[in-house]
Amino acid sequence: MAHLEAVDQDLIRNMYQALGGDPERLARIHPANYDFAFNTPDGLLLIELDEEQHFNRYRATTLTLTEHLKLPWTAPYLDYSDDDEHRLQPLWSKGNRWSNPSAARFFGEPSPPGDLTGNGAPRWRQRAFYDSVKDAHPNRRLARLSTYDTVEDRTLDELLTHPHPRTTPAIKQLLNSRTHPA
Repeated sequence: MAHLEAVDQDLIRNMYQALGGDPERLARIHPANYDFAFNTPDGLLLIELDEEQHFNRYRATTLTLTEHLKLPWTAPYLDYSDDDEHRLQPLWSKGNRWSNPSAARFFGEPSPPGDLTGNGAPRWRQRAFYDSVKDAHPNRRLARLSTYDTVEDRTLDELLTHPHPRTTPAIKQLLNSRTHPA
């Protein structure tokens, strides 16, 4: 984090604290790589494709804290987080999907599986935090797409599973609308 401007460091610190992160461990954060990276005529474009596990109350918290960045995915992602958290139960309420040693070190011991009271799901918190760090990182073009996004009355998940050349322009339009410039 030392390479970031103070304002960016403050935003990341605030998101981490809002999620209940252990302040002693903040310097050890390490978000994974982006899902896709493409060289385009306009420069490098990073793309994240988010599935159901990315949408829950913790992600809504981080999206609210980054509203001032005017990220083009904020409104639909807030809706997905509010409306679709129930989809995570029961598949994402067990084992490493609920918590793991790394998530517990950063965000504390979990509540019992499926119990979102108390400390809830440290792994869900960790994923929300890492997504938000990528959102807030300056000096890069980022696009976020969700498998829940719809294009021509079909979800992006359906279109990626069963592509059709007719939908390519509409998918490109969605990608362009969800790209946040550096």
